[in-house]
This record gives sequence, structure tokens and C-alpha cells, in this order.
Amino acid sequence: MQRHEETQRVVAIGKGSQKGTDNAIYTSKYNIFNFLPIAIKEQFRRNGNLYFLVMGILMFIGTYTALFDSSVSPWTTLGPLAIVISISLAQEGAADLKRHKSDRETNNHPGVVIRRVDEMGEGAERDKHIMGGKDVHVVLINNLARPTTSQRKTVGTEHFKFNNTEKIANVGFQCVRRMDMRAGDIVLVKNREMVPADIILLASSGENGAAYIETSPIDGETNLKLRSVPQLPLELMEDVSTPRNLGNGKMQGPARHPKFESLERAVKRITRISLLGYPHGAAATRNPRNLVSVDDCFVPSPIARRRSSLIFRNDPVDENECVTITEDTPFVTSITSEAPNASVNTFSGKITLPPTSAIDASMDIPLGPENLLLRGAVLRNTEWAIGVACFTGEDTKLARNSIKTPSKFSSLDVLMNRTVIIILFIMIVCVLGLAVLAEIEHQSRFNELWYAGYNVQQGEKWPYLPNFEAPQWKTTRPPFFSFVFTFITLLNNFVPLSLYVTVEVITLFMMLLIGWDRDMYHKQTDTPAAARSTIVTDLGQ
Repeated sequence: MQRHEETQRVVAIGKGSQKGTDNAIYTSKYNIFNFLPIAIKEQFRRNGNLYFLVMGILMFIGTYTALFDSSVSPWTTLGPLAIVISISLAQEGAADLKRHKSDRETNNHPGVVIRRVDEMGEGAERDKHIMGGKDVHVVLINNLARPTTSQRKTVGTEHFKFNNTEKIANVGFQCVRRMDMRAGDIVLVKNREMVPADIILLASSGENGAAYIETSPIDGETNLKLRSVPQLPLELMEDVSTPRNLGNGKMQGPARHPKFESLERAVKRITRISLLGYPHGAAATRNPRNLVSVDDCFVPSPIARRRSSLIFRNDPVDENECVTITEDTPFVTSITSEAPNASVNTFSGKITLPPTSAIDASMDIPLGPENLLLRGAVLRNTEWAIGVACFTGEDTKLARNSIKTPSKFSSLDVLMNRTVIIILFIMIVCVLGLAVLAEIEHQSRFNELWYAGYNVQQGEKWPYLPNFEAPQWKTTRPPFFSFVFTFITLLNNFVPLSLYVTVEVITLFMMLLIGWDRDMYHKQTDTPAAARSTIVTDLGQ
């Protein structure tokens, strides 16, 4: 099946969608399978390492073949080179292990999701700090689509068949791993906690549903930013909550939204318009009375999760997508948002509320950036906030703005690369000059090179040593290229291998010094400084 580009995202709130990505984010570069191939390839980005590898290969050919003579054993170069690369791989592996550890801590950090008790499973852990770990019992009355008095007079009661019997929905505050959150989950964030995903604010402890966030981990700004809940219509609030001035069954003046809302009250309100209360309901966008009826669509993001790409044809199907619309089908609130993107200052979408009567269309309320809490932001000056996860994992705006962990080169590495190129140029000039002189010498004084095994007369005995047996003389001079390779191996120490050994040892020692520095130790949290990169030589420049 062909994968289509996502233009918008529609998801019913109250239950996590099994399509798309989960909420895990990975910043590590390697895994157990690709570490050696990729890390070794990165090591040979250094001109010095590549130089010594070529030298070792030439020495090996000259030692174990008859193409040319090598005066140096290949293991004197390949052995130290292997040690240098091993030290570099150990440093790179240690740095990536720290990234893996940080990823595990982030992805496994506990978060709170509001779920139906019957969907939690046995042994599900509740957050004891929220309402003492108790569940919330919500009385449901299937009257979100009941006809008004004027509609009954106009259309007639025979067109409205609703079951107004009361039902109970039990919901709880389940502790889950942050990575297990999905788009559509109702997430609760407490004061000074990091927002675990891009969520649309539905309720908060603040005045008129306001919440404050600090976005310094995202954009470096420490000033608090105000976020607000979408303004719900009062005709819906009368069905799912209690208006501010409603007491003893009589309205005192015009209805107004409550200025402050308790956590229990907010949970009950959200439950009555979501899949928490009606697990077999259909998204309000599917209401046939709408001008445009939109099926639940959740096309996976073009950027799938790096660790396990999702195959479109194998995505599981959400239950609420398969709900057949009948006259008794309850509709629940759904979110329609833009496709995942990297813009942290913009957001467009709408929240579609259930119809207030059976012959009405669903109500759309626009959403903007003032309604969105970004992943990575910290909730401040607000006791709690509840929202529906819109983008998770690699689809969040924070992840879209982060780049793949680069293979960084320190200034010292760049300088050494340039130095090696200059030295290599000087070495080639010297090698070519010596090779030309050797060729001239062999042409003009070939018969005098008996000490090197050269003689035009095969079988002639050693000069000055007539009593020794005649050797196997070389009667022709070697080709020019053999002189070139011989002098290359002779002058291989133009680039000192010990320089790279020294640099690697110094880098490792500097990383240890950072961890031992008392001035960079945070005593309150027992946190020492950690060097997570091998470019520590750039510090202080």
C-alpha cells in the first residue's frame, strides 16, 4: 500500500491511538549492531588514521610479496594504529552509553495518564499523590444530543430516541512510562514537571483554565508564557459540568463558566465528552449532520521512529474508527490538528465537540499556539494541568527541531588534518626526488651494487670473497614504482604516530578531569559534571 503524506491529524480524545509513533525519543548514535561499522568509519575521517592504514597496507605488500622491498615491518605501524583506534572507539562508546542512559531515564520517567479503570489492567499503578490514589466515579447521562424544547415542537419527539439511563464511568490516574503515551491520551502534568508530549490544554488549576509554562529548555527564554484552555460553549457545559452560578437547581442570572475548577470536576467534565465516558463512541467529526463528515484519520508521520520504523499496512486499527454510526451512537470530542512540523511558535487545529441535539452538527472550536503545551516545557505556578496528547515522540516539535547527533570534529582534529596534508605533500616531494636519484644510480652504477645483490653476470662469486658460494644475483634493475613505494615506507615517520597516541590519552585524561572538578559538582543533587563528547579540547578557546 502506498504511503500518503500526512496533511492533518484527527484523533478522538480519551484513548491513545495505536497508530503513529509512541512517545519515545532517542538521541544516541549507535546500537549494538552498527557501532563498529559506523564508529570505525568515523575514525578514518581523520587523515592521520587513514595515512597510517595506507602505510601499513603498503608495508604488508612490500614484506610479503615481490612487488617491492619494504624496510619496515607492517606490524610496527598497524599495531599502534589499532591501539589508537581502540582508545578512540572506547571514548566514543562511553559517550554513547551515556546518551543511552539519558534516553532510558527520559523515556522511562513516570507520567500520569487518565484512563478508564476497566482498561488499566490488573496491577496498574495509581499516582498516590493525586487524590490519594483514589479513582473518580463519573455519572454519565447520555444527553449530549438530546433535543431542545423548540426542536421537539418543530420536529416531533418520534425523531429522538435516546437512552437517558444513568451510567457510571470509573477513571483513575495511572502511572505509566513516558514512552508509552500515545496521541489521544489524556495527560496530567503537575507543577514543575516537564510536559511529556505536545498536548492541547483542556483544564488547569489556574484562573479560567490558564496555565504557565517555562520554555527555557526549548528556546532559552526564562520568562513564563501563558497558555489557556479552549473556550467551551455554555450549552455544552450545562450537560457535562455545573456553571459557576448554578445552585439548588436554579440559575441565578446568566450562566457563566466557573472561574476556578477543581481537579475532580475537570476530570468529570472531560470524561463526559470523551472516550473515557463512552469507550465505544465515535469521533464528533464523523457526525453525519456535519457539513463535511471526516473519518478518523491518523496517517503515520513521514519521519518514522528511528529505532523501529512503522509500516503503514501493518498499523493496528483503532476501535473507534470501526464504530458504525447509528442513531444511538454517542459522539465524543475529537482533535483535528496540522501535520507534525518543527515550528514551535505556530499551531493550527480545531477541537470538535459532540452535538447538543440529535439534529445538530458537531461544534468546532479553533485551536492556536496559545492552547498548546510543548514537550520539554516546564509547568510553573500552576498546581496541575490536563491536556490531550496531540504529537508524541519523534512527531513532537522539540524532536522535529533536534538534529541527529553529529560526528563532531574538534579544532585540534581539524588542525591535525590540515597538518597531515601539508606533511604528506612534503613527503611526496621527497619520495619522488629520492626515487629519481635511485633510478639514476641504478642505471649508472648497476655493476657496483653487488652489496645489494645486483650483478649482470649470473654465477659470478662475491667480490673480495672468492671462497663463498655464488649467490642468486638480480640481473635487472627494479622498476621506478618500486623505488617510490620503498621510499614511502622508509619515510612513513614523517607523520608521527606517537602524536595521535598522545592526543587520545590527553583527551581521555581531560574528560576525567571534568568529572573530578569540584567547582562543577552540584552538591544538592550529588551530580558531578559529565563530559558527553570527545571534543573537550575545544573548551576555553
